Amino acid sequence: MAKSGGHALATAALCVSVLVVVAVLGAVAGYASPVIALVAVLAAPCGLVLTYDLLRRREDAAEERRLLARERDHVRRTVDFVADPDLTEEERLAVIDSFVPRLGARADRAVLTERLVLVRELPPPARALLERARRAVTSVYASLAMRHRMLDGLANEVVLPRQIWEIAVLLRTQASLQEEQDRARRGLVTPELEAVLEPQQEALRRSLAAVTSRVESLERYARRVQEADAALRAREALDNNHKYRALLARTHDQDAVRALEAQGEALEETLARSVREAVEAGRTLAL
Repeated sequence: MAKSGGHALATAALCVSVLVVVAVLGAVAGYASPVIALVAVLAAPCGLVLTYDLLRRREDAAEERRLLARERDHVRRTVDFVADPDLTEEERLAVIDSFVPRLGARADRAVLTERLVLVRELPPPARALLERARRAVTSVYASLAMRHRMLDGLANEVVLPRQIWEIAVLLRTQASLQEEQDRARRGLVTPELEAVLEPQQEALRRSLAAVTSRVESLERYARRVQEADAALRAREALDNNHKYRALLARTHDQDAVRALEAQGEALEETLARSVREAVEAGRTLAL
């Protein structure tokens, strides 16, 4: 595309130079009318060349946009990573572009590494823990309660992505420190070495327990949201009660009709409680 742009500029410069030279020579010689005619004749092909170059540049730019869109979509589908939620849209695209082979050389990978966690680089237990957290968040996003805007917007839009990012970063750090521990233990482990490594290993165990607790909190929140969803589905089913009341009315079963009505009232209370508990669970995450 840059080559095409340079060619267009060179062509334009040549055309302008020719026209200026012809005009100056004609003015000096005193042949105004023939010069104007000649300039007009020369200007026509120059204009065609410039138009062609402009159209080609637009086509090249459009093709580059289509190619880049396909490459970015391929990265989104094939590269599993967790990105810092504070990234701007431009920075997020830079992260994606760093995985495009022809664009990767442009990216400062040392900087980008601090803004993303590659899931494939985590050990299997860490990947499994991260997957549990992501699955819980996904279930919240896909819930009826979320769709009906019955949950805390702050917890869902801000806190949940931040939770996943922080869990991923902690898991990566833990994996790196565990590798250090493993390397230190490959040779002879003396009491002095054990005295140094054991407190470090204990710190890793405590950190892993804390991360596991965070994942379990996300799962509890997802469970509360699922309970709210179940109550919502029950209320939707309750909307069909009039059909069953009509059926019972034909059999003159008034006790069953009253039971359906009481069930509807109890369900409304259950739904309100379920949504309230889900919202409280989300606020606990924020805290």
